Amino acid sequence: MTMNRDRHEPFEELVSASLNDDLSVDERRRLDAHLDTCETCRGTLAAFGDQRRIMAGLRHVGPPRDLGARVRTGIEAGSFANLPWWRRPATIFAGVGGGLAAIAGALLALVLLNGTPDDPQIGGPSATPTFSVAASATPAVTPPPATMAPSQAAASTTPSASASASASASAEPAPTATPSQASPEPDVFLALTGPFDNLALTLRHGPTTETIAEIDTPSGPPIAAELSPDGQWLAYITRLGESGLNEVSVTRIPQDRGDSGETIVLGRSVAGSPFLERLAWSADSRYLAYTLADIDGGTGTDAWIFDSANSEFRQLSDTGNAYAGSWIPDGDGVTTRLWVSLAGDAPTSYVIAIRDDAPLGPADPAEIGAPRADGVFQPLLSPNGSLAIYWNGRMERVGDEWLFIEGGAPYLAELDDEFAFADERPLFSDLTIGRDAFTSAGITWSADGDAYAVWKTRWTGISQGSDDIEYPDERRVYFGHASDARGLTQTHAIDEADIPDESSVVDVKASPTGRHLLVTAQRPIGGIMEAPRADLLFIERNTGTTPDEVFFLGSADRGWFGPAAFDALPDPEDP
Repeated sequence: MTMNRDRHEPFEELVSASLNDDLSVDERRRLDAHLDTCETCRGTLAAFGDQRRIMAGLRHVGPPRDLGARVRTGIEAGSFANLPWWRRPATIFAGVGGGLAAIAGALLALVLLNGTPDDPQIGGPSATPTFSVAASATPAVTPPPATMAPSQAAASTTPSASASASASASAEPAPTATPSQASPEPDVFLALTGPFDNLALTLRHGPTTETIAEIDTPSGPPIAAELSPDGQWLAYITRLGESGLNEVSVTRIPQDRGDSGETIVLGRSVAGSPFLERLAWSADSRYLAYTLADIDGGTGTDAWIFDSANSEFRQLSDTGNAYAGSWIPDGDGVTTRLWVSLAGDAPTSYVIAIRDDAPLGPADPAEIGAPRADGVFQPLLSPNGSLAIYWNGRMERVGDEWLFIEGGAPYLAELDDEFAFADERPLFSDLTIGRDAFTSAGITWSADGDAYAVWKTRWTGISQGSDDIEYPDERRVYFGHASDARGLTQTHAIDEADIPDESSVVDVKASPTGRHLLVTAQRPIGGIMEAPRADLLFIERNTGTTPDEVFFLGSADRGWFGPAAFDALPDPEDP
């Protein structure tokens, strides 16, 4: 059920006025045209009519003398404490003008919050998928030197990539239980608002949507963002208009109202696949890893890092085919380790050790004796480092970047202390990978270490969907759990109606709850005089015949909202 109040509010006023014959001819024509296409407003009109009929048969009853005190007491006692913030009433009146007003308010609330009884059911059940778990080409791992063996401190609740491989498949995804204290809303999100010639980029507080800080004059709309684990820095990527370039920046977040923060531009890159939009913070928040594709097409693609300890950034590789992956979460206080991948006919990933007291200059990972995993590209580690999603297949340089051209697909595996990928399985279990395969896709983990999302699934060849459904579909988001032995299937796509018509998915974040997604959905690009627009959608994933619930944290009618980011951040209300 998509709740976009901005679209309906003007017509709700016309509906109310129509009951008293207070509409002009133009207003009546406008309302009639809207009612022909809007089931929600037809339901509102019917509810208003029912309300008037009910009220006509009631006598006026004055409110109890202690009503105001009782309502205030309920508010102070936290009557709405168990409701998510986005479902709480925006305004609670301390008094009501009478019994009739109470009935009217209750009826209207039922219409606006629950929709009409005729709301369509979205995302109905589909046939139970049947498949066998196919083995990927097992990556050959060269063991690291004895001095490079960290201890993997995996939590006891960490799901295993193979523990439930024999579980029977069911027709719908089954989200796992999540800690009750997990918060579904993001800590922060970006907002680009204003006219096209005077745009302002601001950082908003997720739970309240209040502005935390204004960021330096933006170069364009943001398309990716990651918050450092300590909440001190936000890294983000913006588009540079229609130039075909992106800009990578980092902003130090103000920690009090008197602090202005700072923004550092880390470089410009050719815009391209999600492989180039990966931003990764080390667990201690000191380093940010990112990838730049040479805008002049000369030196190719290389990994870079930003050091927050001294606000400096530097090139990490000099091979022209390197991409930043994930940081290994456990550190020894002296060395921090990063996965860096070299694209090629057979991609290879290396564990690069960065000494905090002796920065490593540009180098070829293959020449410095780094541990490596053959057949692995851009491994994305779960938050505790025990699981990884990585790519395998044959790659080629396509234009200014490297993409998969044959057998490209993501895999899920366990990662052991020796940097070996074990018990790997295809992330999409119901796809046949061959000449038809992926060229790239966006992937993100949830902080719970179990949920993950996949989007921008760029697929070659014909659709493998059933019931005439496009699959994989670049417009859909696929949401799964590592503990689900089925992997991802066609049934794991979020409801098609979750994303506004003609919009395209730009960025996705998975909430620590394991049930919620934050999706940045770009509206169609207008003329050169029109500011970019994107909705920030808060989606509660439901299964079976229950449709997903979609709420707008920011509407494209007022600007570009998103991407969102999770992690600890001081509340802006704190002094």
